[in-house]
Amino acid sequence: MRKAVFGLLLLAGLALAQGADYRQAALAASALARLQAVAQSAQGEAKLLDWAKGVQARAEKDFEAKAYFKAAREAQAALLLYRGAQGEPQVRTPARPGFHRGHGPRDWGWRAKAPQWAERARLAVNRAEKELAYYRAQDALVKDLVAEAKARLEKEPGRAFLLARAALALISAERGF
Repeated sequence: MRKAVFGLLLLAGLALAQGADYRQAALAASALARLQAVAQSAQGEAKLLDWAKGVQARAEKDFEAKAYFKAAREAQAALLLYRGAQGEPQVRTPARPGFHRGHGPRDWGWRAKAPQWAERARLAVNRAEKELAYYRAQDALVKDLVAEAKARLEKEPGRAFLLARAALALISAERGF
């Protein structure tokens, strides 16, 4: 009797382990829904929009194939590409510097200055280059994104940062972690 109950518990555990990861499925569905909302009103540079649409199609295909982690990462990359197509990202600043909703003086530290933005972009491009070489990414789009980010690093550091982050997301989708 004990062996039968233990075997039944093992079978139930195995069935649960082979089932879908519902958290990853929900995360991917959420990312795809946001992506579709952004894609409806997307405007900007045609080259980046074409790349974003291609990555979006891949994400939807992977979601249907139940590759949820890959779909979520590809959706993240497509969102970054859509943001990059719209232009240089805007730096958020508080409405009244030093005060936050009447709670007194605060410095939240997210008022990035131009040199810091350029530095962040340079670091992101370097990381994308190194991960591309280390993981030997086979995706041609990743190589194109890194090359485009390097080309835009001096004149458009915000776009270079977004392109490098999109490349990193695609590398993560390809390797699975």
